[in-house]
Amino acid sequence: MHLLRKTGILFFSLISFSLYGQGRNATGDFSNAQVFMSDANGRPLYMHTEYEVEGTPFYQDEYCLATIKLRKGKSYHNIRVKLNLFTNRVIYEDNDGKEMEATTPIDRIEFMHCTDASKNKILVSGYPPVDELNEEQYYVLVDSGKATLLKYIQVLYRDTKFYGKANTTRVFEQKESYYIYVPGKGMQKLTKDNDAVIAALPAKKNEVARYITSNNLKCRREEDLKKVFAWYNSLD
Repeated sequence: MHLLRKTGILFFSLISFSLYGQGRNATGDFSNAQVFMSDANGRPLYMHTEYEVEGTPFYQDEYCLATIKLRKGKSYHNIRVKLNLFTNRVIYEDNDGKEMEATTPIDRIEFMHCTDASKNKILVSGYPPVDELNEEQYYVLVDSGKATLLKYIQVLYRDTKFYGKANTTRVFEQKESYYIYVPGKGMQKLTKDNDAVIAALPAKKNEVARYITSNNLKCRREEDLKKVFAWYNSLD
């Protein structure tokens, strides 16, 4: 059995693509899927079937409607896409049914109407490099303001041969970690711990400590961590 590692090429599945309204409005927002396909500068994907698969490298297995914002500023609504967290690529299908990945940098994906409602989140990229991560990585946007709380989902895999099976099975696992971004100070990894959160917000250190204590919050839980940042970002 191989150790978990972060290199390799992933499997892809076909999607169905729906076209929506024509044109764009005065704000530069697009709703036509064909316009997105043109602007995304997609390149073809190819199916790899040399192994069976357990787990997933995708943010979620089913394709979702999403609003997409390119780094160059254009936005597109009601686009059916799927995000590969391993390659950091948005996947779509062209008019000929060929599966493509967008190569134009995308800053923001707002997922809506996912099969798993818990995946109806906003994912963002373009943040400064930190640890082994670069601006191509996507993060779940947990809360934003003076301090932005981000969740990074790392995809790992191992190849193994299970007893009685002829083919190799690629087992994908997802591991979550948290980062905080403050303009002018950059990115830093955040431990899900009360003391670590207080230290990460030094401008209001005493106030944050009192808020956590008075509300009996445990920052190892994401819902409590989000409450702290939402409160902090609401301060003048």
